[in-house]
Amino acid sequence: MKTILLVEDKRGMRVMLSTALKEDGWQVTAVSAADAALKHLKTESYSAVLTDVLLPGRYNGIDVLDSTPSGTPVIVMTAFGTIDMAVDAMKKGAADFVSKPFKLDEILEKLSSVASDSSVSMLGRSSVYIEALKRAERAAPSGMNILIMGESGTGKELLARRIHQRSGRKSGPFVPVNCAAIPENLMESELFGAEKGAYTGSTDARPGRFTIARGGTIFLDEIADLDMTLQGKLLRVLESGTYHSVGGTEEQRSDALVIAASNRDLSEMVEKHKFRQDLYFRISEFPVNLPPLRDRGDDVALIAKHYLELYNGSSFTEGALRSLRNYSWPGNIRELKNIVRRACVNSGEKVITEEMLEFSGKKPEGSLVEQAAAAARAREKILITSALAQSGGNRRKASEILGVSYRTLLTKIKDLQIAVE
Repeated sequence: MKTILLVEDKRGMRVMLSTALKEDGWQVTAVSAADAALKHLKTESYSAVLTDVLLPGRYNGIDVLDSTPSGTPVIVMTAFGTIDMAVDAMKKGAADFVSKPFKLDEILEKLSSVASDSSVSMLGRSSVYIEALKRAERAAPSGMNILIMGESGTGKELLARRIHQRSGRKSGPFVPVNCAAIPENLMESELFGAEKGAYTGSTDARPGRFTIARGGTIFLDEIADLDMTLQGKLLRVLESGTYHSVGGTEEQRSDALVIAASNRDLSEMVEKHKFRQDLYFRISEFPVNLPPLRDRGDDVALIAKHYLELYNGSSFTEGALRSLRNYSWPGNIRELKNIVRRACVNSGEKVITEEMLEFSGKKPEGSLVEQAAAAARAREKILITSALAQSGGNRRKASEILGVSYRTLLTKIKDLQIAVE
């Protein structure tokens, strides 16, 4: 069960958040003041903490953050006038912050990313997934700009957080920015900050995400959604390490590690003049490809069982596991999580059968995608088995017959479970 400590002094907001969190599968402990939160943290453990920064009484949200055990993610909520406290919270180790007013989906998505899915970021035994993790870990201490490419739902932010933890910036903040979720007219101030009076309604100066990320890492998710003007301003930061806030004249410096991510083919966008080539080269100094779930073999069952335990499910029948393995997973891990959670509700704590799995658009087995994938794997197995027979079991000679590298052949033999004498 996912457990969360909610600290919010305004009753209406506290009730609204508690209701939304419970509907999202969280077991909620809600309090109205920091001193009550501190007492709970002494005796209870939580999957995550969600706290307002400005609270009545002797203590505030920063005190809650300081008292939260290491390893438990904390998200802080801030009003416009308390943004400096959010910056302080990020520097002290908060997983993220959200400014009021906010959308409930934004809170739930952030919590899902930093808390309930944190353990799944380590799950996976398939060779393609392990190789992606190893490549990311090699890149982490290099200081190079890293571009994570992968379909929606493959866990790009989780991988970015893993890179941050293995970099020289792990003691600094990790600052995520969803470039697709922020309105275009607000993106510049979100990234670089804004001075007082820079735009209508701007009554206080506010720092941007690059300022907050000093000494740490900034993660630019869905970077393909940046417009061309902002792409140029981002390029300047990457080339010179400097930027100006909106309405500001003083040059500011950035030393943050930059990790970008996209579920779209940026090289194709460059060819169509929809993404700057010079920026593409800058952000992709070290590219990492995250494989889609459908290419990860038995990782599907491994991750499904993780979510089954998370949502207090019983077990899967063999038929259910077979359906999960054979599905094409267009929504990847995010879709798998939702399907398992629905199945746990449908099962009523009984064994989950094939009929309880509600796939989007139906059918695991028998769809054209699955049939094509199965046929391709079968054909590969036949070709490899034939080459091994021709070479007398010599795998290096077999790789030459097939026209692939020796390493690729070994990977295929393992993935296809080909017996070699």
